[in-house]
Amino acid sequence: MSLSTAAPSASPRAAGLAAGAERAAAVAARHAEAADAARRLPPEVLDALVTAGFARHFVPAAHGGTQGTFTELAHALTTVGGGCVSAAWVALIHASSARMAAFLPAAGRDEVWADGPDVPVSSALRPAGEATRAGDDWVVSGRWDFLSGVASSDWSLLCVAGERCEGGRPGETRYFAVPRRACAVEETWCPSGMRATASDSLRADGVRVPAARTFLHTALLSGSADPDAAACHRTPLQACSPPLFVAPALGAADRALTAWARGRAKRDATARLALARGTAELDIARLLLDRSVAAADAVEAEPGSVARTLRDAAVAARLVRDALDRIVDLSGSALLTETDPLQRAWRDVRTATAHGALDLDRNSAQYARDAWGWEP
Repeated sequence: MSLSTAAPSASPRAAGLAAGAERAAAVAARHAEAADAARRLPPEVLDALVTAGFARHFVPAAHGGTQGTFTELAHALTTVGGGCVSAAWVALIHASSARMAAFLPAAGRDEVWADGPDVPVSSALRPAGEATRAGDDWVVSGRWDFLSGVASSDWSLLCVAGERCEGGRPGETRYFAVPRRACAVEETWCPSGMRATASDSLRADGVRVPAARTFLHTALLSGSADPDAAACHRTPLQACSPPLFVAPALGAADRALTAWARGRAKRDATARLALARGTAELDIARLLLDRSVAAADAVEAEPGSVARTLRDAAVAARLVRDALDRIVDLSGSALLTETDPLQRAWRDVRTATAHGALDLDRNSAQYARDAWGWEP
């Protein structure tokens, strides 16, 4: 039994993803050590993630998808994170990248999901490369870094800042959907943690992209304006994305703290304090996460709620990191072994919580400005 508070009761649809996540977590846990050493997830884990329903979670119902909620996804990611942070991270990227692909024009969506909704999609959020017009199409070239799970994806979404406008101003930032087989994967991922995400680079050399396979970044930022679109597609990016990046780390820290508490031989005052503070920090992080994803599911944001979500995601990440750091400090030389599960969890959590979406300094500045009117 986890040391953290239990998740709320789920709908039948959520129960399906939850059950799939439990099975995927068990598979991922069995392969976690080997995946860490190999720096990639084995086919058994990748198949388990697709079978669980992560790839289809935000796919529109018109294409056979679930168009599910952020709450369902956050809980499922936390579960898988307890087995392997890298597996949960790849599951998150497959789900969130499919949500992005839903912003493509109809013909582009038809192409991406021509064979059904269980299509792994990867994405590069950082602008790179270049895109030039070629009649009604575009030609995309360049290298994009940090695409988690790219080698096992069927499609990739590449972000380009756009052509220079008159006066040298940058053009509008766009995403381009390209078949992964049309590009070359370059193995550039060599971090200390989350090694098995295989967040490698993708190189495109003159890949032609029809207009139906591109959309503006501003559409993703603001959410779909179509009143008939699913709620998960109408939510602005900053209102829904940051909390999800906390979930894999929360699951890993919860499992690591549970294992540490049960196996700890020296149960002195220092250990008791670490246990009490750590479990409280994880409970608070879970409450912040639950509130944030519930707000994202509500779509209609209250004034200041997006700024609060950014704040809460960053603070939750810090709480998760601190809870694990505290027990790591008490673990002594046992932690020096690279294959030690606690060391792996610590490395993974440290890497996950360093994501730019969870930057406390930047998010707190936006919170102070938007919620309190403090100008920098």
